[in-house]
Amino acid sequence: MSIAAEIQRIRDVFGPGTDIRVPPYQRAYAWEDEEVESLIQDLLEAFRAGTIYFLGAIVVIRPRNRGPSEVVDGQQRLTTLTVMLSVLRDLTKSKDEETLIQSMIGAETKGMRFGAMPPRWRITLNPVDDPFFRRFVQERGATLQDQSVRDAARHPGSQSQARIDGAINQMHDHLSDMSAEERSRFVVWLLDQVSLARVRVSQFEVAYKVFQSLNHRGKALSDHDILKGVLFDRAQYSSAEATEMSDAWNAYTARLGDRGFGDMWKQLRAICDRDGAGELVSGLMAGISRQGSVAEFLASKLPRYVDAYDAIVSGKTDGLRLGDDARRRLCFLRSIHHESWRAPAMRFLAEYTYDEAMADRFFWGMERMAYAMQYSVKDREYRHKRYRRLLEAMDKPDALFAPGSLLELTVRERSDFVDRLRGRFPNFKQRKALLMRFSAAVEGGIPLDPSIDCTVEHILPRTPSKGSDWYEEWAKTRDRDDLTECIGNFTLLTHDENQLADRKPFGEKLAIYFKTGKASYALSNDLQGRTRWTPDDVRTRRDALIQNLAKDWGL
Repeated sequence: MSIAAEIQRIRDVFGPGTDIRVPPYQRAYAWEDEEVESLIQDLLEAFRAGTIYFLGAIVVIRPRNRGPSEVVDGQQRLTTLTVMLSVLRDLTKSKDEETLIQSMIGAETKGMRFGAMPPRWRITLNPVDDPFFRRFVQERGATLQDQSVRDAARHPGSQSQARIDGAINQMHDHLSDMSAEERSRFVVWLLDQVSLARVRVSQFEVAYKVFQSLNHRGKALSDHDILKGVLFDRAQYSSAEATEMSDAWNAYTARLGDRGFGDMWKQLRAICDRDGAGELVSGLMAGISRQGSVAEFLASKLPRYVDAYDAIVSGKTDGLRLGDDARRRLCFLRSIHHESWRAPAMRFLAEYTYDEAMADRFFWGMERMAYAMQYSVKDREYRHKRYRRLLEAMDKPDALFAPGSLLELTVRERSDFVDRLRGRFPNFKQRKALLMRFSAAVEGGIPLDPSIDCTVEHILPRTPSKGSDWYEEWAKTRDRDDLTECIGNFTLLTHDENQLADRKPFGEKLAIYFKTGKASYALSNDLQGRTRWTPDDVRTRRDALIQNLAKDWGL
């Protein structure tokens, strides 16, 4: 019986000789959107701060130190990292980089006598999920395949394959936003600056004991746990003062949730330490210290930041001087995918002396800017600099609403935004938020909370059945390619309605949309009474929807 442990870089974890298998008794891939989002956000934050990142420990069984290893703890992280590497591989234009990344996914080999041999994959999932994982993740170009192909290939009822599919989409959302140069730097950083502890044992019984020890003894300190100790020390509290402030700190954590409280500090760092280099705790301390007394910050400023963060994330605006229009705009903001807008919004609510009219003006501009940055700006660095410049401009409140303010969109940004709205939206999360915003802009529309039971429906199905009625109006492949994923072909339904509508003929879909005589969401209202759904109908509807939103945003 033996236990061996070593710290390995990602380059080594997925390096030559790695052959990790998920045994049949292990649960299938189980990470939901929240876990995947947490990993990619944490990695990107550490990369942009120029720091190292530790992924924790994995436990594998490898008898006699040879042959494949069975993973006992770490399957979710290894699978998600493989998805990330695969998306990076498929996005790069560099053949050398593509080959390097592919070597971390599966070593392609050639037989001496019989030509090409199958790749030696670094990780192999369970027998049900592995073919899907090979086809849509590990093989070169796999993650670029059309969503409809992945939908059709998923094993019926397989939640794990649906989660893998969701992870692919999330990775594309984040990594395609980066410039090619930034992605290349990220690849180098990921392989060399991200590490984990690999624990190898020879027997399952030992592996299970190690797993229990790693996962059930204690809780790792978060950044804000560490920050609490540093701040309290700098404030030079008495014992009674420290107890009182600790109670308040715990109440903030309970109110926002552990993850939310941690994110609030990240937004606060963007406000007070705009360089954003180095560790979170040291960067925050430097920024807070520049503002004056730490004790004063904790007593008077921190409560306002907590209230502001709660408002922009949860919509809880009690006690804030916000009118109905500012609350509407906050609801729209909460739906979009990126979160860089949170820092300036939080600063406005926590630091500015504002009235309802001023708040309405600010959140009108903030919402328009955030949607433009989300949908028409591919360069993440441009977005980052744009928000940083806005935060700098907020140092002078009088200039925030002056002509040429950084809260305004430039002529080019407005033009690019309108052009983008006429394009295709294959990305699930992005189009859902946008369709919810369009729905609020049509007659009878209302703001829709991000948590509402709301799904995007393709009126013309993504994969209409061969020989179906759809082909009478949509015989041209170009029309289907250009318009299936455009704004004009989408509507919003409840989850159950969407399941029923599926690929049914147009008339049967309408019966589902209006089964009670009224659509579930206002975006469907203009479909009532129609008898056909043609390419011209989609183009006309797209342009009308864009006109509604452009009017609201002054585009």
